[in-house]
Amino acid sequence: MKNKKLLFFIILLFPALFKLILEFTTINSSKLPYYGPKVPTGKDTLFYTVNDDFKTLPKHGDGQTGLQDMKLDTVNYPLFAVCFIKQSYQKDNYRLAGLSEYAQYKKDKIKLIPFVIVTPCDGQNDATCLREMEKLSVGNSNILNAYWHPSSFDSLNLSYFKEKPTYVDYSYFVLVDKRRHIRGYYDARYISEIKRLTEEYQHLRLKEEKENMINANKIENN
Repeated sequence: MKNKKLLFFIILLFPALFKLILEFTTINSSKLPYYGPKVPTGKDTLFYTVNDDFKTLPKHGDGQTGLQDMKLDTVNYPLFAVCFIKQSYQKDNYRLAGLSEYAQYKKDKIKLIPFVIVTPCDGQNDATCLREMEKLSVGNSNILNAYWHPSSFDSLNLSYFKEKPTYVDYSYFVLVDKRRHIRGYYDARYISEIKRLTEEYQHLRLKEEKENMINANKIENN
């Protein structure tokens, strides 16, 4: 009877133990790069950070007009993936074909990842908003629709593309970590790229959990 209880306990703990083993071995053997301008500060390096403030449309019936602030705070959104869709891409649904495939047939694989799709919108004229892109969020609450003023939309996008790899273009997803550093670029047209995004997102989440555990132990020891 005791052996059965012990076996049951081990089975319950195995997923957590497996994650810890990965964290201290495989995960640490592969480090994701930091993108954007880097500033040397003595023995350390100051990595480039991006803005996590976007805009959203007012909810129907709340009496507000125009774009409203949308803050991706680090508590609810410790990491997120964001892409920017130009007005000229309005009918180019293939640009998000990889994400669309996951959203329809593999939603469990991406349900914990906040995907933010930013499109140009003035908050007054619906014709400036790319409604086709919003269809991805139907049944996928983790796919968020965000907006930005058309006049400064390119400037916002370019702030995420500073010193980017040459192959990166509009509609690429950008993976942003808790400190708002850029950690990866992914071509949303391809399923393989969305798969790579999910794996590297999990990589960063595991590293974050490890840091939280270490910090918690430091506090307890003090």
